Amino acid sequence: MKLDSLDRKLIRHLQEDGRLSLRELGRLLKVPHTTVFTRVNKLVDNGIINHFSAILHPHEMGIKLNFIVVDVPEAESKELALKVAECQEVMKVFRAGGGKLIVKAISTDHGPQCLSNVMSKIGDYSVNVYPVDEVVKYDHKIHDDFINLED
Repeated sequence: MKLDSLDRKLIRHLQEDGRLSLRELGRLLKVPHTTVFTRVNKLVDNGIINHFSAILHPHEMGIKLNFIVVDVPEAESKELALKVAECQEVMKVFRAGGGKLIVKAISTDHGPQCLSNVMSKIGDYSVNVYPVDEVVKYDHKIHDDFINLED
């Protein structure tokens, strides 16, 4: 889907405050709220906006973040990624080049025993687990430069 200037402005405002009403967005952008409604629905239908929710910071809640890197033959990576993604501890799964899976998972304390469910899905593949000691930046927004707000 090609984004026009209004789409990009809607995205920018919703990333800043997802609680804005469609009427308020219309006022801010000087367009009818019905236009905003139609555009936002189109962004959702096309997968640009995945869903609206509160963004929690697990680390600030005392939940440990972990990154798991798995070496898996490329031909098996999709199947394993889907299997690992079923775990409730798993927040994100990425398939990278060279047969690597990168998994973001949470645990309640330090140590691989809290990730035993995830590790059991991974099986005998080569795995490195990296518990996060400090979160320097935790941002879910896509910077304006990447969505090119100006036409």
